Amino acid sequence: MTRLSLTNPSSSSIDEQIRFEKRRRNQAYKALDYILARVSYFDFFSSNAFTLALYSKYFTQLYTKKIVTSEYLLLPFFYCESNVSTFLEKYTLSESFLKILENKTIISKPTWRNPLSFFDTSEKQIKGIRFNPKIEYSLEVNQLFEKAAENAMTRFKTPVITSEILFITLMEERKTKASKMIEELVGDDTEWQMLRYRLIKRLHNQESSIRSEVPKNQHYFTYLLKTELKESEFEKMLETETLVKGTSIFRNQLISEIVKVDIFELLCQEVRLSIQISNKRTYSS
Repeated sequence: MTRLSLTNPSSSSIDEQIRFEKRRRNQAYKALDYILARVSYFDFFSSNAFTLALYSKYFTQLYTKKIVTSEYLLLPFFYCESNVSTFLEKYTLSESFLKILENKTIISKPTWRNPLSFFDTSEKQIKGIRFNPKIEYSLEVNQLFEKAAENAMTRFKTPVITSEILFITLMEERKTKASKMIEELVGDDTEWQMLRYRLIKRLHNQESSIRSEVPKNQHYFTYLLKTELKESEFEKMLETETLVKGTSIFRNQLISEIVKVDIFELLCQEVRLSIQISNKRTYSS
């Protein structure tokens, strides 16, 4: 296999320089696609959405459960920072919110008002009890994640699963406990529709800004950037009209790091690892 040199060609002809730059860019993009290969819906979560999914496991352990069900996926929305939390503030201040949650808690009422005081996330501990890595998502929650991914691509035309998309999916899957809790919390269908509309409107505004401001060939890097930033930080870039500049800086930094990677050595390592794994397989006669 012939390796592509990333040093400048000796010839100074313009045509050769153009060919070299095209080849260099193509190699960098292929390496980027390979290294950043997405294999699960978690790879497409925004930073805040990923935190919400993680904290659902913390809440599950706080309730001494072993499997994350939809109501435990819902609870972090009321306590973790995200684009959705601003829309939920008026509900979290109501007595009905506390009553709905107190029906499911094993913690005394005074401490329940701030359950995150139990968490020391730097040590991954809850009230002195180390976080249990064996806690898994239920089939119901995995189906919600898959539906959120489908909603992101087909309805909202974005590869990034944000907190808004995750919450809208919880709202619309009416048979889940989480959806029923949201219905009980908002009170009536009109309020439910208004909450859903506000979330969809924010998503629409974000995507409109990306499509109108960022060149089409840069969208890939904008969405990568969106998964790396907090949602509030991304919103700030939209408000200050710095998204194009931020995307360009992020792209240049990312490409400069990618071209340092020996993709051929990486491929060789993965091939060797695959051979080692396959040699350990046993087959029935």
